[in-house]
Amino acid sequence: MPDCRLPSALPEARRAGAPAAANPARRALLALPLLMLSCGRAKSPPPAVVGLPRVLDRRRTLPDWLGEIRDPDGIIRQTLLAPYPIATLVQHGFTEGLERRGELALDAPPRLDLRIEIHRFECIAVLRLDAAADLDLVLSEAGSGRERDRQRALCNFAAPLPVGEGATATALRQMSRQLLDAVVKEGLDAPRFRAGLA
Repeated sequence: MPDCRLPSALPEARRAGAPAAANPARRALLALPLLMLSCGRAKSPPPAVVGLPRVLDRRRTLPDWLGEIRDPDGIIRQTLLAPYPIATLVQHGFTEGLERRGELALDAPPRLDLRIEIHRFECIAVLRLDAAADLDLVLSEAGSGRERDRQRALCNFAAPLPVGEGATATALRQMSRQLLDAVVKEGLDAPRFRAGLA
């Protein structure tokens, strides 16, 4: 990171009769344009290049199906539904992720398209809480359609069953938000995806 501060003039340069060319303050003023250019390059933001993600839900279930609470013998006790279709929630999560990284193109035509296919996104409670996501991400050029990156974003994690009436459903919904955050990070921070943005 370049030092953008101007050097202060030395006391000797203020004495009468000092040559103009030897004045440090004069040299600093002459160097100011170069310092300004250097500082500007160091602070330039990353390019916003990706359009709004397009999401397709390929799960064989209801669009807003989030998960289930089951007895140990497999009988479904409660079905959990999301307030919106899962495809909408995934699109919102990836849109926010791109925006936080300064890579979402809103004020100009995007250079890249991001397509997402959902194969799995669920939170299940049987003997424990389980969350799993399986997404296909395809990054391609907006004009030609040429692929820059294709990857699979996978996330799985588990937690003990909570104690208390209604606590399991609440815990599963909290876990679904953690699952979305985790799969967005897995997809957008992958080295191949980062290289595809260049």
